[in-house]
Amino acid sequence: MNHSSSRGFSLVELAVTLVVIGLVLGFSVPAFQSYNRHQQLKGATENVAGQLRLLRETAIGTASTQVMHFTYGWVFNGETSDYHVHTGSTTGPVSAQFRLPRTITYAPGFTSQFIAKTDGRFTAGGLIILVDPRGQRDTVSVMASGLILTK
Repeated sequence: MNHSSSRGFSLVELAVTLVVIGLVLGFSVPAFQSYNRHQQLKGATENVAGQLRLLRETAIGTASTQVMHFTYGWVFNGETSDYHVHTGSTTGPVSAQFRLPRTITYAPGFTSQFIAKTDGRFTAGGLIILVDPRGQRDTVSVMASGLILTK
């Protein structure tokens, strides 16, 4: 049998290929996890901003004051939420409850309540600061004029 015409891979070639694949996976998995954490923080920030925009639009559309509270781990009727909406007043009925991703929390010093008036303005502006386990922060800025920005 002529060995120069045999087909297939040698054991050394397979071993080198497996080592290269292992190195690529070894470096890509931590990078993917970091990217995933960043996207969770960014997504949570965009969700909070979207809910505040909806709160403002609901106040305008229904001609009733809407209040959003931000309290991490708040329990109401057996359900846990991290921010929730009251219709009419700060003690009115809870109309919606929302959770943050499990690794995202609030940073100290954020504004815990926003009240949207029927003209589309908020009674006061403030910041909602979200933080991930690595300490990276993302901010939702709420202006009294009704403008809501993320950073």
